[in-house]
This record gives sequence, structure tokens and C-alpha cells, in this order.
Amino acid sequence: MVIPRQARDLVTRARAGGPRTDTGPSPTAPPATGSHFVVLVKPEVMTPAAGPEATAEAVRVLGEAEVDVRRAAVVPAGEFARHGYLLLHYPRLHRLAADGPAALTSGARRELRSLTGTTGTGDVLGPYEAMTREVGLTPQALDERCRDAGIHRLGSGSYASVTELNGRPVIVLNGFLPALVEGYTGSGALVALLECHSRREIEALRGEVLGALHPARAAPGSLRGTLGALARSRGIDVSEGRNAVHLSAGHLEGMFQAWRYFAAADGRGIESTAFGASLAERGVPAASVTELAADHNLTEDSGETFSPHGATEGLLREDALDHVRAWATGKGLGTT
Repeated sequence: MVIPRQARDLVTRARAGGPRTDTGPSPTAPPATGSHFVVLVKPEVMTPAAGPEATAEAVRVLGEAEVDVRRAAVVPAGEFARHGYLLLHYPRLHRLAADGPAALTSGARRELRSLTGTTGTGDVLGPYEAMTREVGLTPQALDERCRDAGIHRLGSGSYASVTELNGRPVIVLNGFLPALVEGYTGSGALVALLECHSRREIEALRGEVLGALHPARAAPGSLRGTLGALARSRGIDVSEGRNAVHLSAGHLEGMFQAWRYFAAADGRGIESTAFGASLAERGVPAASVTELAADHNLTEDSGETFSPHGATEGLLREDALDHVRAWATGKGLGTT
């Protein structure tokens, strides 16, 4: 179990250079019950001034919430982005940004049609395409413009803002993403990764421990409330977009993140994660499970498409296992 002092020292060592510092694998496998997930402490609070304390405070808050931090690693933010971790961490956000409305699920398409019908705005663009439509528009300016206009959730990883480009009304999908990516390129910034296990359900941890999306409005003592207060004390600006910390959104996402950031780095397979081991016990081939990592749309017999990561958000562990078993064995489903 990682304790706050170890986490603080890990960040200090990372400052000395090198691509990654790591407490090393836990001597025991994660328990086969409960929640196995990842907490990511983001670059905005992983600065030279705040990073050691931010990581230590994250470990402390988690420990008080009955979460066992099994392992910790610290990676330069630029390396995190360059090696594809950022894209893999938010696969649907990036796919929608690149492919536009073609990547939406059936439910998200209906929400978009409702938005276009209400606003009368029919031009729908991904954020990078949007920045080509107005000379000089920066990622930060697009982010601010979309947030000022309001961000409408269409579905998992799918958001829309009704704003203007060159004075013309448009709908921009995931308009905050270029600024989010840019936040990982700052000099000296780090990312902290915490492999966690708890007997508590992920949904309860997200509702009671993570805190509100904007750290300034998050409850004191929550992860975002604590790290937001620390950031402000160091003169660091945090916001809905720069919200300090991420906690896996469900058991499926948690499995992939625990595997990608820790087990895979050691050469171990997805079945070495707690959720992956439970799927293996149910006879689900590891290759079929890993196909779900990119969060491509799945198609039901009815023709409806959905996001596997989104569909498992909020599910209890046993329910999530049942869903993933059905998807991974291809019962009535295809991919798009």
C-alpha cells in the first residue's frame, strides 16, 4: 500500500529526470471483488510547486475513503501525451474530435438532432475542423467560447456547444479537447497515476469521493475539493476543464486503465486485473475483452449503437461483468 510520504518522494524523484518513476508492482494480486481502478492527478496541479503535495494529498484522501492505493507512478506530461496515453485515456473524446458526428452513438445522434432543432443550427464540426474555419482561433479561445456558450452532454464522451465561427452559428463537438491536449505539453508538468482498489463501488467513489467537476465547487475533503484548494494556495488556476483529477468512470474503463498504466508495463495481460480475472473465470477470451478498449460503437440487433464504456458507467460490478461478457462473446452485436 502506497502512503502519502512515498507518493511525495516519488514526485521529487521524478523531478530529477527520467521518463517514469514507479513504486513497483504490489506483491499480491488485486482482490477478486470490489473495484479496481485508476486515479489520475492531472498536469495543472502536478507542477514543481504543487506536484509532491498534490500526489500525497490524493493518496491521503483516498486512504480515508477506504481506498487502497496499491501502486503509484509519475510520468512527464509530455511523455504521457507523446506515447499515446492521453488518446487512449479518452478514446471517444478523440474519435469524435477527428470524425465528427459520424462517430456518435444512436442516442447521441438523437440528442444532437434535438439540439439542432431547438437552435436551428445545422453546421456540426469537430474542434480541429472548427479551428480551420476561423484564422487565429486558438485551442484556449475555442475552449472558452464553447464553455461560455454552454456544453451539452450528448452521450458518453460526446459533448456539443452552440457557438459562432466568423460570426456564423455552428455546433462544435468536444470543443474543449484541443485545450485539454495542450495542457499536457507544458514544460515541467507531470502526471501521477494511482492504481487503486476498494471494497466500495466505483459509482459511490465518484459520487462521494471524487467531488464536483469544478474544483472550486467540490466538497471540502473530496479529491477535487482538496486539490483545488491546494492549487489556489499555489496560485494555480483550476476550472471545469482543468479539474485536477480523474477517477475511472466505471469497472470496464477502470480495468483498461489499470492494465494499460501498470500491468501492461510489466508485460502482464489484462487477466491480471481484478475485473479481467473475473471475466476470464467466466470464459471470456482476453482478446475479445481488449477489443473493447478503444470504445468503438457496438450495434444491437435493433440497429441501435452504443458506447461500451459509457454503457458500463454507474453499473454495479456484477452487472458490468454480465454486460461485458455478452458484448465480448458477440451475442447479437457488431462494431462500428
